[in-house]
Amino acid sequence: MTSIAAIGLMTASCAEAGPTTNMTKSEIETLVKEYILENPEIIRDAFIKLQEKEALLEQELYKESIISAKDLLENDPRDASVGPEDAKVTIVEFFDYNCGYCKRATPWVAEAVKKYGDDIRVVFKELPILDDRTKTSRIASRAALAADKQGKYKEMHFALMDQKRLSGDIIRGVAEDIGLDMRRYEADMADPTIDQHINDTLQLANRLPALTGTPFFIVGEEYVSGADTDRLEQLVEAGLKS
Repeated sequence: MTSIAAIGLMTASCAEAGPTTNMTKSEIETLVKEYILENPEIIRDAFIKLQEKEALLEQELYKESIISAKDLLENDPRDASVGPEDAKVTIVEFFDYNCGYCKRATPWVAEAVKKYGDDIRVVFKELPILDDRTKTSRIASRAALAADKQGKYKEMHFALMDQKRLSGDIIRGVAEDIGLDMRRYEADMADPTIDQHINDTLQLANRLPALTGTPFFIVGEEYVSGADTDRLEQLVEAGLKS
């Protein structure tokens, strides 16, 4: 309907142009209508072109939102990270410890840290968006950030991701297994600044229209939604070559 209306407006303009044609507006509209009826595929083609244009505009919007938040994405000192700050490629990951697709992508993240060494940096963004359903996602995020205060974030992160199901007891058990000082751990778990950090990350995620679920990765100005590890590998390799 939109395409037909647009064509109608165009025919009206032609009819009003005067010297450019001797046809009346009605004659032009009839001619256009006949042509469309004889060639209905032009409507389909017009919609495809419109969808392609809208997709490009959407991608530009997504990229602009990432660029505008780049400093918060990569340089929040409260975030845990692995790799040097001057690494060639920075990967930002938003995740929830109860997210099955996050768990599916985790082996790739762990392998990438080993494979690329100091050439990459991974920034971990705690995003417990499943907490309303699981009731343990936020506890797990707080536990990981508490472990970070004892220099054992990586151990806590991968151990939590390795658990099929999380409960309060399991999370505490993981903390004990990796050798945390449990008295300090309990104190840090209750630290309101950790909750504020998580809340700030949730607000940051809301600034990224492409982020509709977890896991969500950002590599440079590009993003990967979901556990598409092949695409992640391609972006990392491209970044290392640039």
